[in-house]
Formats: sequence, C-alpha cells, structure tokens
Amino acid sequence: MLPRDAVPESRTGSQQTVSLEDLDAYAVALWRQLSPGAVVWLTGDLGAGKTAFVQALARAAGAEPARSPTFALVHEYPAEEGLLVHVDCYRLRSPEEAIDIDFPQLVRQARVILIEWPERAGSLVPVPDVHIAFAHTDVAGQRKISRVG
Repeated sequence: MLPRDAVPESRTGSQQTVSLEDLDAYAVALWRQLSPGAVVWLTGDLGAGKTAFVQALARAAGAEPARSPTFALVHEYPAEEGLLVHVDCYRLRSPEEAIDIDFPQLVRQARVILIEWPERAGSLVPVPDVHIAFAHTDVAGQRKISRVG
C-alpha cells in the first residue's frame, strides 16, 4: 500500500505502478493538494483505470459513490468541501459537441472537475491544473500512473 502522503508529487513526470486498491491512497493525496476550482485531466487507454480513479477520488472527497459513465457525459457528486464534477468526453464525436457541456459553468461551480478523454473536446476543454495519464501493465490489477506536464 502507498503511504498516504506519497504520490501525487508536485513535480511532473513522476511515474509509478500501483494496484487498483492503491488508487484510494493516491486519490486521498491528490484531493488534499487540489485547490478549489482545480481541473484534472485523466488520459489513457480504455480500461486503464481512469473511472476507477474517479470513484476513488469521490471516496476521498466524502461524496456519494461515483458511477461508471453510461450515456451521460457529466456526473456531479456533492461533497462536504464542494461539488466534484466528472466529465467523460469519450462519446463526443467531434469537439463541437463539447459546447453543450458548458465547461466554464462547470469550472465555476465545481470544487474539482475531472475530465476523461479531454482531447476529444478540443480547444473547448479547460487547461488542466493536473494531468494524470493511466496505462496498462503486464501485471493484472496494476496500472502505471504518471503526472504529465
């Protein structure tokens, strides 16, 4: 298990391999570091752990359990410290469809906004305060997590 104050380091380019269970410790550390209004990009292949991380961050925030995205692009989870917003852009067919998401409004109302597949929203997606990339490993149940940029 990761120490509670390990990961996400403030320096960028850090990479580590974690078990899916360790995502909770990673999420707690990140939640403590994020300023109100923070934008977090989550990138990586399908099944790499992005949604599992959203669920872990919701637990860290004390919010209701996060659901796996279905057809809704935006999910909001009230928490004691403010609203956690999860946007999954995977189903966008073009960046123009992101206009309806209204990112500026979401950023204004959210304590933290997590955006999966941000590249699909093109220039409409807000600039990230934190960008986390997820990747599969050869070991079942483990993922690589990297701070980007």
